Amino acid sequence: MKIDRLLSIVVYLLNRELASASVLAERFGVSVRTIQRDMDAINLAGIPVMSVQGPSGGYGIMDGFKLDRRLVSPDDLFYIVTALGGIAGTLDDGHIAGALEKVRGLLPRSGDEGLRRREERLHVDFSALGGGPAQRDSFRVVQAAVEDGRLLEFEYTSNRLESTRRVVEPMTVVFKWRAWYLFGYCRLRGDYRLFRASRIRRPVILPERFARRPKSFEEFSLENDPAATGGLVEMRLRFSPEMAPLVEEFHNEEGMERRDDGSIVVRTAMPEDGWMYGYVLSYGHFVEVLEPERLRAAVKDAAGKIRSLYE
Repeated sequence: MKIDRLLSIVVYLLNRELASASVLAERFGVSVRTIQRDMDAINLAGIPVMSVQGPSGGYGIMDGFKLDRRLVSPDDLFYIVTALGGIAGTLDDGHIAGALEKVRGLLPRSGDEGLRRREERLHVDFSALGGGPAQRDSFRVVQAAVEDGRLLEFEYTSNRLESTRRVVEPMTVVFKWRAWYLFGYCRLRGDYRLFRASRIRRPVILPERFARRPKSFEEFSLENDPAATGGLVEMRLRFSPEMAPLVEEFHNEEGMERRDDGSIVVRTAMPEDGWMYGYVLSYGHFVEVLEPERLRAAVKDAAGKIRSLYE
């Protein structure tokens, strides 16, 4: 469509000082004459396009049009670009990439150079959290279902390793606890649920649309906060001295008791699920569960089963 091409040309020129008619024609798959007519249309729309003659000339957008400092500062744009860049690295979403280019286009050329210097000092990259190609493909299906407001059917493995087939009204894509989640209404359970994206398998968008239910993700989070609902397990863990750097990275100093032998006793609380047991067991013989007794017994039993595999 012509309007899409005109918008794309504007974004393209916002990110460049000049672009010749032949370059624009090749990029957008039209004739040079069509590009010239497009420039007239863009000018009539109130966007000031300038034309520079000569071998190095071309079309460009007047520099003063690119940033209104009364509305947004270069610092504001720097943080917007940094955040969008980090998200684009893990979502692999063309819309985000387009939004990133548009925001960059708000800067004048002099500001763009300053932005590049600042990007060398702060970089956010979530790409390692995005999973492999299969997970990314599944996640794109989840995103599409949320955007289209259609039912989503998929296989899901809970944190208790129980696999079920779900039909869900997908409402919100969430990044939380260092991972991506889908918040929605599960028709199998008849209630709102939070699904970890990495555990969603073979998602299929169904034809049926749904009316979005009133509860927001923020309300769901407040109602299901383990600290408020009593769903946390209070525990004391003793870590060997070798683990001090890792313990200091994960736990607050206020919850630590440093002993004369170099070991660290940590008081902490976690939801009782597979992740909690996996966290404790990941330290191997470098951690001892002191309290509660039932957690100590469960870890002892798991350790015995692990040992039996090697006997």
